[in-house]
Amino acid sequence: MKKIIITLMLTLPLTLLAQPPMHAKQEKMNPEQLAILQAKKMRLQLDLTDAQEEKVKASLEGQMEAIKAHREKAKSEKLSEYDRKLHFLEMQAAMQEQLKSILDTDQYEKWQKSRGKNRRMAFEQSRNRMGKNGAMKKERPPRRRE
Repeated sequence: MKKIIITLMLTLPLTLLAQPPMHAKQEKMNPEQLAILQAKKMRLQLDLTDAQEEKVKASLEGQMEAIKAHREKAKSEKLSEYDRKLHFLEMQAAMQEQLKSILDTDQYEKWQKSRGKNRRMAFEQSRNRMGKNGAMKKERPPRRRE
C-alpha cells in the first residue's frame, strides 16, 4: 500500500506537466481577420462611421501584412535587434499618421489615451510574468484602479 501511494505521488505531477498549454488550443488568425477584429473594436471604442471603419481596416491590414513580411525578412537575413526595433517604430509612426488623417480630433485623442492605458496594462502583465516559478516576482500591494 505504501509503495502504491509513493508511486502515485511521484507520477501525478508528471501527468499534470504533460498537459498541453492552454494557448496551444487557440487557433491562429490571419492578418485580415485580426484587422477586422481590431477595426470593430475601434469602431465600438471611438464611435467610428462606416467609412472610417473601412479606412482603418484597410490601413490595419496593410500594416499587418508589412509586419509579417518584415518578420520573414528579419529571419532570413538575421537582422539585428536595432534594425528590427527601428523598423517597428517607423511602422508605428506611419500608422499613427494614417489614423490621424482618418479620425477626427476627439476620436484621435481618445485613441491615444486608450493606447497609453493598454501599454501600461501590458507592461504590468509582463512585469508580473518575469519569473516562471515566481521567485523573481516582487510582492507589492495591489494598485488602485482609476
